[in-house]
Amino acid sequence: MLFKNIPTRFSLVYFSIFMVIGINAPFFPLWLSSKGFDERYIAIILATSVLTKLFANPFFAGLGDKYGNRKMPMLYLSFIASIILFSLNIFNSPYLLAFMAIISWALFAPLMPLTESLTTTAIKKYNFDYGNTRLWGSVSFIIFAFFGGIIIENYGLRYVPLLMTIGAICLFISIVLMPSIKSLPARKKVSTYALLKNRNFFPFLLACGAIQSSHGLYYGFSTIYWKSIGISETIIGTLWAEGVVFEIILLAYFYKFRHYIPPKFYLLIAGSLAIVRWSLMVYADNILFIAIIQTLHAFTFGLTHLAAIYFISQVMPARSQAKCQALYSAISMGAFLAVSIAFSGDIYKLFYNQSFFFSSFLAFIGIVISLKFIKTKRFF
Repeated sequence: MLFKNIPTRFSLVYFSIFMVIGINAPFFPLWLSSKGFDERYIAIILATSVLTKLFANPFFAGLGDKYGNRKMPMLYLSFIASIILFSLNIFNSPYLLAFMAIISWALFAPLMPLTESLTTTAIKKYNFDYGNTRLWGSVSFIIFAFFGGIIIENYGLRYVPLLMTIGAICLFISIVLMPSIKSLPARKKVSTYALLKNRNFFPFLLACGAIQSSHGLYYGFSTIYWKSIGISETIIGTLWAEGVVFEIILLAYFYKFRHYIPPKFYLLIAGSLAIVRWSLMVYADNILFIAIIQTLHAFTFGLTHLAAIYFISQVMPARSQAKCQALYSAISMGAFLAVSIAFSGDIYKLFYNQSFFFSSFLAFIGIVISLKFIKTKRFF
């Protein structure tokens, strides 16, 4: 009976996606470092992996929109990604490992926007709460970041690819269980250019991109920085998990208030708190201080993401929403973040903890774009 419940089946997909992300985000940079990659090459690998969203996400989302079936490409992507992730522990060539890491993420990255698009379509049909469904992804991240840290600290970094593989296999199974909710195939293809010409959508993507890209240094080097000041993998996993605990709280209550506040205001809050967060990180040299700062993750990432999801769901045409989700993922969470991560390696190498001032500057740019170019009209 549990798996007949529509929201539960979508929750399982989110849970499985974040099984992979809960290991990848905190520990994959450490795994790359253990394979002999320095800061610059870690940044290049991570940035290139993120940059693949720019091409892979719109392509696979476009297929889903074209044929009205977003589930089928998800099955193929998750299956092939699980095979490649498993093979990361088999090969030792640095060039081959870097290539396979990038390809695995190119296959995995489109799964999130496809899931988001399918979920928002299902919400309109079955009338369930996005926040309470999506929060199971955050619960999964907490569990796997925490217990993954314990496993990796006790048994070694070789378990990083294995744990991600287990998550990818679970994702494939959860997609099989996910209901096939077909949207109408597009009568004519909605071009990317036409969507980007939208006077509200494009500035919104830019503002989201600036704020989300402020996390580039955090994603790439916070674990390495924390490890350098003597923090163990278990505590590092706990710190990552802690940030997502507060994201769950936000997800649980956002649904009740989303109609009353325009997305521009959400972005201004997120950008302002991002400036605070990254500026404080410069001075964070003990676990307690870092733990306090991590509470802001719910706003700097979560609030920005939620604003984008509801903006696309309510404002953009239904037939193009999968592509809009993909463009958000490709541009705001892809191109912007990739450039940020690409520069973060050399910046971290030069400035160490003071590098987080660079993140604050990116968040400031997001605030400027929000104030200058996004209309104050209520979209929701």
